[in-house]
Amino acid sequence: MNASVDFGVEQEKPARAIHGGQAAVSKAAAAAPALPDYLVDVYTWAYVAPKMVDILDREIIVAIILWCQQNKLMRAAREEIAAGSRVLQPAAVYGKLVGHLAEKIGPKGEYHVTDIQQVQIDHVRRKIGDLPQSRTEICDARTTGDGLYDTVCSYFLMHEVPEDYKRDIANNLASHVKPGGKLMFVDYHEPAFLHPMRPIIWLVFKWLEPFAKALWKNEMFDYIDEPEQFEWRKETYFGGLYQKVVGIKRG
Repeated sequence: MNASVDFGVEQEKPARAIHGGQAAVSKAAAAAPALPDYLVDVYTWAYVAPKMVDILDREIIVAIILWCQQNKLMRAAREEIAAGSRVLQPAAVYGKLVGHLAEKIGPKGEYHVTDIQQVQIDHVRRKIGDLPQSRTEICDARTTGDGLYDTVCSYFLMHEVPEDYKRDIANNLASHVKPGGKLMFVDYHEPAFLHPMRPIIWLVFKWLEPFAKALWKNEMFDYIDEPEQFEWRKETYFGGLYQKVVGIKRG
Protein backbone atom coordinates (compact mmCIF):
# COMPACT_ATOMS: atom_id res chain seq x y z
CA MET A 1 0.00 0.00 0.00
CA ASN A 2 1.40 3.35 -1.04
CA ALA A 3 2.11 5.50 1.99
CA SER A 4 1.13 8.63 0.06
CA VAL A 5 -2.55 7.63 0.06
CA ASP A 6 -4.50 9.86 2.46
CA PHE A 7 -6.02 7.69 5.16
CA GLY A 8 -6.24 10.57 7.60
CA VAL A 9 -2.89 9.85 9.22
CA GLU A 10 -2.17 12.29 12.01
CA GLN A 11 1.17 13.45 13.34
CA GLU A 12 2.35 11.44 16.33
CA LYS A 13 1.88 13.11 19.71
CA PRO A 14 4.46 13.18 22.52
CA ALA A 15 4.77 9.84 24.29
CA ARG A 16 2.89 9.46 27.54
CA ALA A 17 2.51 6.64 29.99
CA ILE A 18 -0.69 5.74 31.79
CA HIS A 19 -0.69 3.75 35.02
CA GLY A 20 -3.81 3.28 37.10
CA GLY A 21 -5.68 5.77 34.92
CA GLN A 22 -3.31 8.67 35.72
CA ALA A 23 -1.24 10.32 32.98
CA ALA A 24 2.49 10.79 33.37
CA VAL A 25 5.23 11.71 30.93
CA SER A 26 7.33 8.60 30.23
CA LYS A 27 10.99 9.04 31.05
CA ALA A 28 11.79 6.11 28.75
CA ALA A 29 10.17 7.78 25.77
CA ALA A 30 10.15 11.55 26.07
CA ALA A 31 9.11 11.82 22.44
CA ALA A 32 7.27 9.41 20.20
CA PRO A 33 9.72 7.31 18.16
CA ALA A 34 9.67 7.73 14.41
CA LEU A 35 7.59 5.15 12.59
CA PRO A 36 9.73 2.58 10.73
CA ASP A 37 9.63 2.73 6.95
CA TYR A 38 8.23 -0.80 6.68
CA LEU A 39 5.27 0.13 8.91
CA VAL A 40 4.36 3.15 6.81
CA ASP A 41 5.00 1.48 3.46
CA VAL A 42 3.25 -1.83 4.17
CA TYR A 43 0.78 -1.30 6.99
CA THR A 44 -0.54 2.26 6.78
CA TRP A 45 -3.92 0.90 5.74
CA ALA A 46 -4.08 -1.52 8.70
CA TYR A 47 -2.39 0.13 11.67
CA VAL A 48 -1.37 3.73 11.01
CA ALA A 49 -4.42 5.49 9.58
CA PRO A 50 -6.82 6.43 12.42
CA LYS A 51 -9.91 5.97 10.23
CA MET A 52 -8.89 2.42 9.37
CA VAL A 53 -7.92 1.60 12.95
CA ASP A 54 -11.44 2.56 14.04
CA ILE A 55 -12.89 0.21 11.43
CA LEU A 56 -10.55 -2.73 12.03
CA ASP A 57 -10.49 -2.72 15.84
CA ARG A 58 -13.70 -4.76 16.06
CA GLU A 59 -14.15 -8.32 17.22
CA ILE A 60 -15.96 -9.35 14.02
CA ILE A 61 -12.95 -8.23 11.95
CA VAL A 62 -10.56 -10.13 14.24
CA ALA A 63 -12.75 -13.23 13.88
CA ILE A 64 -12.60 -13.00 10.09
CA ILE A 65 -8.83 -12.49 10.02
CA LEU A 66 -8.19 -15.41 12.40
CA TRP A 67 -10.77 -17.77 10.89
CA CYS A 68 -12.85 -17.67 14.09
CA GLN A 69 -9.93 -18.98 16.14
CA GLN A 70 -9.50 -15.77 18.15
CA ASN A 71 -11.12 -17.09 21.33
CA LYS A 72 -9.02 -20.24 21.37
CA LEU A 73 -5.84 -18.21 20.84
CA MET A 74 -6.79 -15.70 23.54
CA ARG A 75 -7.39 -18.55 25.98
CA ALA A 76 -4.03 -20.03 25.04
CA ALA A 77 -2.32 -16.76 25.95
CA ARG A 78 -4.40 -16.15 29.05
CA GLU A 79 -3.64 -19.55 30.58
CA GLU A 80 0.08 -18.68 30.68
CA ILE A 81 -0.52 -15.61 32.84
CA ALA A 82 -0.94 -15.66 36.61
CA ALA A 83 -3.20 -13.35 38.58
CA GLY A 84 -1.27 -10.57 40.27
CA SER A 85 1.70 -10.93 37.94
CA ARG A 86 3.67 -8.31 36.01
CA VAL A 87 3.14 -8.64 32.26
CA LEU A 88 4.65 -6.84 29.25
CA GLN A 89 2.90 -6.87 25.88
CA PRO A 90 4.76 -5.14 23.04
CA ALA A 91 2.27 -3.95 20.40
CA ALA A 92 -1.41 -3.24 20.76
CA VAL A 93 -3.84 -5.87 19.52
CA TYR A 94 -7.23 -5.46 17.89
CA GLY A 95 -10.23 -7.04 19.56
CA LYS A 96 -10.81 -8.20 23.12
CA LEU A 97 -7.39 -9.57 24.04
CA VAL A 98 -6.25 -6.70 26.26
CA GLY A 99 -9.48 -6.80 28.21
CA HIS A 100 -9.19 -10.54 28.81
CA LEU A 101 -5.56 -10.36 29.89
CA ALA A 102 -6.17 -7.33 32.12
CA GLU A 103 -8.99 -9.23 33.81
CA LYS A 104 -6.74 -12.25 34.42
CA ILE A 105 -3.89 -10.11 35.79
CA GLY A 106 -6.20 -8.27 38.15
CA PRO A 107 -5.73 -5.09 40.20
CA LYS A 108 -2.78 -6.47 42.17
CA GLY A 109 -0.69 -7.00 39.03
CA GLU A 110 0.63 -4.78 36.25
CA TYR A 111 -0.26 -4.98 32.57
CA HIS A 112 2.26 -2.93 30.58
CA VAL A 113 1.11 -2.52 26.96
CA THR A 114 3.36 -0.62 24.57
CA ASP A 115 3.12 0.36 20.93
CA ILE A 116 5.05 2.67 18.64
CA GLN A 117 1.92 4.60 17.61
CA GLN A 118 -0.30 7.03 19.48
CA VAL A 119 -3.44 5.85 17.68
CA GLN A 120 -2.90 2.27 18.84
CA ILE A 121 -2.23 3.29 22.43
CA ASP A 122 -5.37 5.43 22.37
CA HIS A 123 -7.42 2.35 21.48
CA VAL A 124 -5.86 0.33 24.30
CA ARG A 125 -6.63 3.12 26.77
CA ARG A 126 -10.27 3.15 25.73
CA LYS A 127 -10.48 -0.53 26.61
CA ILE A 128 -8.49 -0.77 29.85
CA GLY A 129 -7.15 2.69 30.68
CA ASP A 130 -9.33 3.05 33.78
CA LEU A 131 -8.08 -0.19 35.36
CA PRO A 132 -5.47 0.07 38.13
CA GLN A 133 -3.35 -2.70 36.59
CA SER A 134 -3.09 -0.98 33.20
CA ARG A 135 -0.01 0.87 32.06
CA THR A 136 0.37 2.07 28.47
CA GLU A 137 3.34 3.65 26.77
CA ILE A 138 4.49 4.67 23.32
CA CYS A 139 7.68 2.73 22.66
CA ASP A 140 9.51 0.75 19.97
CA ALA A 141 9.25 -3.01 20.57
CA ARG A 142 13.02 -3.26 20.08
CA THR A 143 13.59 -1.17 23.21
CA THR A 144 10.39 -1.61 25.20
CA GLY A 145 10.35 -2.87 28.76
CA ASP A 146 11.00 -1.53 32.24
CA GLY A 147 12.85 -4.03 34.40
CA LEU A 148 11.86 -7.68 34.65
CA TYR A 149 8.45 -9.26 34.12
CA ASP A 150 6.75 -12.50 35.09
CA THR A 151 5.48 -12.89 31.53
CA VAL A 152 6.35 -11.16 28.27
CA CYS A 153 3.64 -11.78 25.68
CA SER A 154 4.24 -11.19 21.96
CA TYR A 155 0.81 -11.65 20.39
CA PHE A 156 0.79 -11.66 16.57
CA LEU A 157 3.67 -9.19 16.38
CA MET A 158 6.56 -11.19 14.94
CA HIS A 159 4.92 -11.98 11.59
CA GLU A 160 4.49 -8.27 10.91
CA VAL A 161 8.11 -7.16 11.14
CA PRO A 162 11.19 -7.67 8.90
CA GLU A 163 13.79 -10.27 9.84
CA ASP A 164 16.21 -7.85 11.49
CA TYR A 165 13.37 -6.46 13.59
CA LYS A 166 12.31 -9.97 14.57
CA ARG A 167 15.75 -10.64 15.99
CA ASP A 168 16.03 -7.28 17.75
CA ILE A 169 12.56 -7.59 19.25
CA ALA A 170 12.99 -11.19 20.38
CA ASN A 171 16.31 -10.46 22.08
CA ASN A 172 14.95 -7.38 23.79
CA LEU A 173 11.89 -9.23 25.07
CA ALA A 174 14.03 -12.12 26.30
CA SER A 175 16.15 -9.70 28.33
CA HIS A 176 13.08 -8.53 30.28
CA VAL A 177 11.95 -11.96 31.51
CA LYS A 178 12.82 -12.67 35.12
CA PRO A 179 14.29 -16.05 36.12
CA GLY A 180 11.44 -18.53 36.20
CA GLY A 181 9.31 -16.18 34.10
CA LYS A 182 7.81 -16.80 30.67
CA LEU A 183 8.52 -15.47 27.20
CA MET A 184 5.44 -16.24 25.10
CA PHE A 185 4.86 -15.92 21.37
CA VAL A 186 1.43 -16.45 19.82
CA ASP A 187 1.58 -16.08 16.06
CA TYR A 188 1.30 -17.72 12.65
CA HIS A 189 2.90 -21.08 11.86
CA GLU A 190 3.25 -23.21 8.76
CA PRO A 191 -0.05 -25.08 8.30
CA ALA A 192 -0.27 -28.74 7.38
CA PHE A 193 0.51 -29.38 3.72
CA LEU A 194 -3.09 -30.33 2.91
CA HIS A 195 -4.64 -27.61 5.06
CA PRO A 196 -7.51 -26.12 3.00
CA MET A 197 -6.52 -22.61 4.04
CA ARG A 198 -2.87 -22.99 3.07
CA PRO A 199 -3.17 -21.52 -0.47
CA ILE A 200 -5.34 -18.67 0.79
CA ILE A 201 -2.90 -17.82 3.57
CA TRP A 202 -0.03 -18.02 1.08
CA LEU A 203 -1.74 -15.37 -1.06
CA VAL A 204 -2.52 -13.20 1.96
CA PHE A 205 1.12 -13.34 2.99
CA LYS A 206 2.29 -12.59 -0.55
CA TRP A 207 0.15 -9.48 -0.96
CA LEU A 208 -0.54 -8.17 2.55
CA GLU A 209 1.90 -9.73 5.03
CA PRO A 210 5.31 -9.87 3.31
CA PHE A 211 7.25 -10.68 6.51
CA ALA A 212 5.00 -13.46 7.77
CA LYS A 213 6.11 -16.44 5.72
CA ALA A 214 9.48 -16.49 7.49
CA LEU A 215 7.63 -18.07 10.41
CA TRP A 216 6.89 -21.08 8.19
CA LYS A 217 10.55 -22.02 8.21
CA ASN A 218 11.98 -20.45 11.39
CA GLU A 219 11.27 -21.29 15.00
CA MET A 220 10.62 -18.38 17.33
CA PHE A 221 13.68 -19.16 19.40
CA ASP A 222 15.82 -18.99 16.25
CA TYR A 223 15.60 -15.22 16.60
CA ILE A 224 17.11 -15.21 20.10
CA ASP A 225 20.89 -15.12 20.42
CA GLU A 226 20.94 -17.28 23.55
CA PRO A 227 17.85 -19.53 23.37
CA GLU A 228 19.46 -21.97 25.80
CA GLN A 229 18.59 -19.51 28.58
CA PHE A 230 15.05 -20.82 28.25
CA GLU A 231 13.29 -24.18 28.41
CA TRP A 232 10.95 -24.23 25.41
CA ARG A 233 7.58 -25.80 24.62
CA LYS A 234 5.35 -25.35 21.62
CA GLU A 235 1.73 -26.00 20.69
CA THR A 236 0.02 -25.53 17.35
CA TYR A 237 -3.63 -24.83 16.57
CA PHE A 238 -6.10 -25.05 13.69
CA GLY A 239 -4.15 -27.54 11.62
CA GLY A 240 -0.82 -25.89 12.38
CA LEU A 241 -1.77 -22.43 11.12
CA TYR A 242 -1.14 -20.86 14.52
CA GLN A 243 1.36 -21.51 17.28
CA LYS A 244 2.07 -20.75 20.90
CA VAL A 245 5.71 -20.95 21.92
CA VAL A 246 6.62 -20.51 25.57
CA GLY A 247 10.10 -20.27 27.03
CA ILE A 248 10.65 -20.57 30.79
CA LYS A 249 13.75 -18.62 31.74
CA ARG A 250 16.23 -20.74 33.61
CA GLY A 251 17.20 -19.54 37.06
